[in-house]
Amino acid sequence: MKYPIIESDLLIHTDRKEFKLYTDKVLIENLNTIETPIKISVNVVSSDKPDIEDRDWIYNSSLFDIYASTPFIENHVVPVSESFTDFFHKFDSFLEIFENMTQIEGVELAPFSLYFELENSYILKFIFHPIPKETDYVTMLKSAFETIAHLHLEKESELKATIKNSYSRRNNKKYLTFLGGSWKVINPLLEVGKEITQTYRKDRDWRVKKPHIMLNQDNFTRRFIFDSNWVLVFDQFETMLIQPNDVALYSNIAESCLNQAMEFYEKVILPRHKQWHGSFPTLEKQKEYYDYFEIIIQAVIFAYTALEAFANICIPAGWEYQTEANGVKTIYSKEAIERKFQLREKFKKIIRPILNTPDPSLENWWVSFTELENLRNEIIHTKQSTSEERYAKLLSKSVFDIIKNHKSIIQFYGEHISRYKNELLEEYPYEFGYDDVIPGLMTDKNYWKSYKSIHNINLDKSDEEE
Repeated sequence: MKYPIIESDLLIHTDRKEFKLYTDKVLIENLNTIETPIKISVNVVSSDKPDIEDRDWIYNSSLFDIYASTPFIENHVVPVSESFTDFFHKFDSFLEIFENMTQIEGVELAPFSLYFELENSYILKFIFHPIPKETDYVTMLKSAFETIAHLHLEKESELKATIKNSYSRRNNKKYLTFLGGSWKVINPLLEVGKEITQTYRKDRDWRVKKPHIMLNQDNFTRRFIFDSNWVLVFDQFETMLIQPNDVALYSNIAESCLNQAMEFYEKVILPRHKQWHGSFPTLEKQKEYYDYFEIIIQAVIFAYTALEAFANICIPAGWEYQTEANGVKTIYSKEAIERKFQLREKFKKIIRPILNTPDPSLENWWVSFTELENLRNEIIHTKQSTSEERYAKLLSKSVFDIIKNHKSIIQFYGEHISRYKNELLEEYPYEFGYDDVIPGLMTDKNYWKSYKSIHNINLDKSDEEE
């Protein structure tokens, strides 16, 4: 998309001559009642070639388009000018007629869209449909201009980085939508991944590993979805199944055991403490304590194991970590990191720079995590001298929160994976709040070659030559 030359503050594009007349009369003439009004020009643009370049993943048509100039942002939005306030007061009245025209033959349209060219690099498109509840178009437009001003003034910001990292298909257009009172960047690959995920998960267990998704970069409706299949050979039998996600399996074991332990604790152990102050249950009753210990120990071990498995998927293939002591440098590969570093070290030293996280030891979950790690280590590396103290900890109510905490940790890192390392979403488990997958891309040529190969279609000579 080529951004138009704007010789006024705002440029409006429409495909109807009567709209230009209406804008001149109802908006521009009313703006001219103050000394230095916002300058608006209107162009009638042919609709013979509608903007359909991204219609295979988003529908974003509008009745007219607004293009903002950089001088408009600098002179009227930063700081807010009197003309800016006047514009919105009169634009609100001007817009009333269009708010009733957003349904045409059953198709919903936005009254308008807003465009801005950011640093001669990206064309931002602010989508005003669907409109959030309890929000009006004027509020959204004001917020859009403020967002543009923020992006224009700030050299670096999280929003600017998100815009830069979101996928754009050759046209350098970046889409934003209004959510939760502010404008958010839409990543086309993530949106298509969401749609595919919903369909994919309808008949699959949530503990499966996420699929590989490949899109034709020229047409997102053309895609391949590959399960991560295993062929398990055992006892002279073969079984093909979708690879499970280790984190999902281990966490589910921990959750199931935790629920059993909590139910047992509430029904059996607590009443005894109230009745006998926790002292001297019969030998027959003591058996129930041992049953509880078996369940809660499983919950501790598998909650921690889920975190270990999760930490390892956060380390990309080929990643290296370097240390230096007494002038000697040691480089650890991903495999060496997995074997030689404790989990808390992985979170603090290895994963922190990979996922751009703050210091994990300052997070609310850190103390509970270290308690889980210590308790797990005491169980695995049993020492007779501390056994009595260890079993006492397993009877404390606090053990339940320590075990539950493992899910909060996975979700904490899921947010950072989603923001800064979304290629790892394919390894991230379902049911932890980040179910999406970022698809891979392939050229049209490679797509059709793969299509023919998968469907056992013979390649012709021209294909072979290519």
